[in-house]
Amino acid sequence: MLKTQQIQMNAKVRYYPLLKNKDVFTEHVITSECWEMCGETVVKISGKSGGVSIEHLELI
Repeated sequence: MLKTQQIQMNAKVRYYPLLKNKDVFTEHVITSECWEMCGETVVKISGKSGGVSIEHLELI
């Protein structure tokens, strides 16, 4: 899980759609700064529309 201070533009990350299953992931690039939405810290990543929770991301 990423922390807010680790978020950097163009950083490569693994996105886990389901936190309970670490066998399923896709690789992306962070394309925005992070922001708060409904109590979650989210960020935009390549190939996905909208924001995704940083709890679902891991730096590569």
